[in-house]
Amino acid sequence: MKALPTFLLAALLAACGGSGSSTGEPPPPVDHAVPGRFVLRVASLGSASGYVALEEKPRPYRDGLPSAPVDRRIRIGGQGAGHVYTPPEDWSLIDMALHPSGEISAVLATHRALRLVRLDAQARELTRAELTDPAAPLDPYYDQGGIKDDTAMLPLHTRDAVRLAALGEDLAVALRTGRHAVVAYRYAHTAQGGYTQRWRSLVEPGTTVMARYLTSGSHDTYGQLANHFQVLLAANAHGGLAVAVPAAPHNNAFAAHAAHFFATPEGPVQPELPDYGAIVTRLDGQGRNLGAAFVDTGGPTQVFALRALETGWALAGRQKVASQEGGWNGFAAWLDGAGRLQRHAVLHVEEDDVLFDIAALPGGRHLVAGATGYRQNPAGASISDDGAPLLAVLDAQGRLAQRLALPAGPGQNPVRSLESQGGRWLVGGMRGGPGTHTADADPARLRADGYVREVLAP
Repeated sequence: MKALPTFLLAALLAACGGSGSSTGEPPPPVDHAVPGRFVLRVASLGSASGYVALEEKPRPYRDGLPSAPVDRRIRIGGQGAGHVYTPPEDWSLIDMALHPSGEISAVLATHRALRLVRLDAQARELTRAELTDPAAPLDPYYDQGGIKDDTAMLPLHTRDAVRLAALGEDLAVALRTGRHAVVAYRYAHTAQGGYTQRWRSLVEPGTTVMARYLTSGSHDTYGQLANHFQVLLAANAHGGLAVAVPAAPHNNAFAAHAAHFFATPEGPVQPELPDYGAIVTRLDGQGRNLGAAFVDTGGPTQVFALRALETGWALAGRQKVASQEGGWNGFAAWLDGAGRLQRHAVLHVEEDDVLFDIAALPGGRHLVAGATGYRQNPAGASISDDGAPLLAVLDAQGRLAQRLALPAGPGQNPVRSLESQGGRWLVGGMRGGPGTHTADADPARLRADGYVREVLAP
């Protein structure tokens, strides 16, 4: 299929880091290159074209090595800025959250432990606290076989299973423990006392989660092998939270949720359950569980984004489509404020597609970010060396309305993150990244460059 017509972006872009003139002219748009790393997430500082980026170095796939280190760092960029936070040796930086004060919360992981860190606006550490949970080994567990570690704060097979969201200057955390339960927390923070846990809420019971592996290859393109271990977290403007969990037979999520939350005095209720999709659970600001929605996608699914909207929540990712031989399409789903599924849309542009982020535009439209034009082995996990960036507008029904142009070259070029900034959008992503087998014969080819760029959406 040929590419859809593209629409030129607003005039792009002067170099990042310049300042406005003394005559009151606005600062130049952001256009920041990141050599050797790609941008996984970007957040807006709200003024002077400032931003905070979570940058990652592509890492080799290591068959059979659980919980391999993740090489990420935080960069504070924009007008006159260039501060970087790198975690201590033996710790991996996993996620970050930007607070209204400009301070940043970050979560670090070893292969078993978690730590919260508070940074100032120059990326200097203010406070730290070990994230421990004496109740975690006691959470309910629904065993279908498999490997777990009851005393660890994260799964054996990945460190990338914890997410943060700012609640004003407080911090929300959602994670999957070594017992594979999904738990949410709220922490208060003060300069004198650091982080203090306000509440804990069980979102999903512990359950069997089977590991997935490559039979060959040097890189897990798009991080697909760990997606079923991961959780997603979003906070809305009213202090409400949503936690999304990808669901598939190899993580037993739907069945474990039903066994735990649908039980009656007469025994468990076993409704007809989907095979694939996601579970989205809403919590209020005090940690009370407001109910969960099952999103049934009808086929193998990976969920990469959860976004709070003015009137509800949006999910995005990719799903395998039975009508296409081995085809993967992007998908988005919308839930209302009461957690009811409103619609589910499938997006097909070129070859295979994936969505990594979604955000609201005026008039019920949405801006989505991801990749298209790649190819995946119909019978496996191998992804091609090349893929095109995808930045597009969906109409109010979730249909593709416009595709926006972004520079791209050889290799993988996904757009990973979106953030509103003063009527424009910050986008972060990758250029020239590896496919599954790009670096098989030459480890030096396991590299990518990244960017943070400011665009104008129609």
